[in-house]
Amino acid sequence: MARETRITLIDDIDGTEATESINFTINANSYEIDLNDTNAAAFRAAFQPYIDSAQHNTQQATTDSQAIREWAAKNNIQVNARGRIKQEIIDQYYNSLRKQAAGRN
Repeated sequence: MARETRITLIDDIDGTEATESINFTINANSYEIDLNDTNAAAFRAAFQPYIDSAQHNTQQATTDSQAIREWAAKNNIQVNARGRIKQEIIDQYYNSLRKQAAGRN
């Protein structure tokens, strides 16, 4: 017996079939949105003026990686000393920061 499983992405804006998933981060919050070609082009066009005016910040990523590794170690979360950090761990780290900030308000 043969079995085939298909996964269909659904555009998060209009409910049609999506052609790609786009990941983006704003204010340390990471998001993923599934979009079709038309909505993906509109998304990129909307962000382009901001991207054109922004600086690419590679040092921040390095600093965050070190802080994330230290946070993970303190919270008994296993993470490699070098290389890419799993998105799940990055999300946990930023959620922790948001909870700490909310507790101060």
